[in-house]
Amino acid sequence: MASADLQRLDFERPFSASRMIAQSKHGGVFHTVSRPYSVDRTPRHVRRDGRDDVGILVALKGRGYLEQGQNGTLIRVGDIGFQTWGRPGGGGGLTDFEEIRLTLPRATFQSQIGDVSAFVGSRIPAGPLNELFFAYSRILAASVHTMSEAETGIAIESALHLLRGIVHGHTRHPEEKISANALRSLALARIQRCLHDPEFRATTLAADLRVSRSRLYAAFAAGEGIAAAIRDARLDRAYDRILRTRTAGCKVGSIMAGCGFTDPSVFSRAFRQRFGLSPRDLIALRDG
Repeated sequence: MASADLQRLDFERPFSASRMIAQSKHGGVFHTVSRPYSVDRTPRHVRRDGRDDVGILVALKGRGYLEQGQNGTLIRVGDIGFQTWGRPGGGGGLTDFEEIRLTLPRATFQSQIGDVSAFVGSRIPAGPLNELFFAYSRILAASVHTMSEAETGIAIESALHLLRGIVHGHTRHPEEKISANALRSLALARIQRCLHDPEFRATTLAADLRVSRSRLYAAFAAGEGIAAAIRDARLDRAYDRILRTRTAGCKVGSIMAGCGFTDPSVFSRAFRQRFGLSPRDLIALRDG
């Protein structure tokens, strides 16, 4: 990953991943299976390699996130996400995940789909047409290594034809970028990216997103608030890690620290309040 900084999100298990890559002048196909990690592409990376291709992500398994510019979103199975290497941003898998990604030259995406800036860091939620695109992407990933250059071009053009139909069928609102829902989506993506940092809190998030604290709090007014959203995201990640970690002597303390908690009693009490059992109870239940 020379074109981005890579960080593991699960330190209780050895990291493992596999990736199939098929590249051509028309675009590329990446099929990735991996344990959790996050990727951060900084301005330094953008200046250094000059990459400007656009990625179209198909989530086949697990949960992830994307963040780019003033857009951000959580990604679940059934969603189609968009990302570009031409500007700083981040993303990753929050659980064990599998994805197929089509990469296109920026000019191709612009001419076939639309303005790149209107898509990056966003998603098209799961729907019936997405299923068709998923099925086609799976077939393409499984067979592209046997195709000639010309055949690859035809296959990618067909994928873009199907994607255009999905994009045109998905309602997009011009005011979406400045809405409270869009800000909340961006904030949730950034939260997932920073949960390991015990100093990360609402004020940090507002500064990172360059919005006022009042505007950020308003975006989470319908729930328990931004502090609760950060706390619950930390607890959910700890829950997932406990369930996935089956090595002998599972250390609750290291999982707790990796999710941004510093006080064991606070962590245990909050965990019990959210899930109805303690972390060690969950370990016993998992092993039973």
